[in-house]
Amino acid sequence: MKLAKALSQRIKQLREAAGLSQQEVAMRGELSLSLVAKLEQGKKADPRASTLLALGRALGVRPGELLDDLFPPGAKPESKDGEAKEPRKKKAGKKKKKA
Repeated sequence: MKLAKALSQRIKQLREAAGLSQQEVAMRGELSLSLVAKLEQGKKADPRASTLLALGRALGVRPGELLDDLFPPGAKPESKDGEAKEPRKKKAGKKKKKA
């Protein structure tokens, strides 16, 4: 499952559990209704940290709860092109010698 889809489902689930409309979430989080709708529809895959903080505040949850357990253990999130992302590898750098 793509990150945008998983996050959109989580946001909608938390909003409905709180008994709030998208408009109420937008107002409580000081976000635009358009942004809340796009996030919930999976049309905005990469929200800023400040947006996640505002959503958490509006929904009455810790911001981390928006992201906790979006994928089962061992599952890899997919990139925008649908391919599973591989973990980034650290590049070996040259050590500078002290003079």
